[in-house]
Amino acid sequence: MADSAHNEGGLQYVVRYLESCPKNKLHIVLGFVNDKDINKILAFFPKIAEYYFVKANIPRGLDASILQQKALEYGLKGKSYSSVRKGFTVAKQKMQPDDVLFVGGSIFVVAEIL
Repeated sequence: MADSAHNEGGLQYVVRYLESCPKNKLHIVLGFVNDKDINKILAFFPKIAEYYFVKANIPRGLDASILQQKALEYGLKGKSYSSVRKGFTVAKQKMQPDDVLFVGGSIFVVAEIL
């Protein structure tokens, strides 16, 4: 699944949907722009997920390692990747048949997958 919701209201809806999906494990490829206040947004994401923190290939892309550190403050655990494509590829490789994969955070991240 991919969604470009990037504000509190939109992400609350998306996260509620992800939490309600029947699944074995949830994988989340996540990236934001560097001028976005992500403090409120990260609090919505489920702690029981495997995260792949990525940076969109644009000048405004938030560095994936900075996102990883910030996300850890909210109990979100995962690894950072040098590109959206790399994080997405690793997530797909780790998936099992009953897992769910979500890509989002920024429309720029979603655009690189589509």
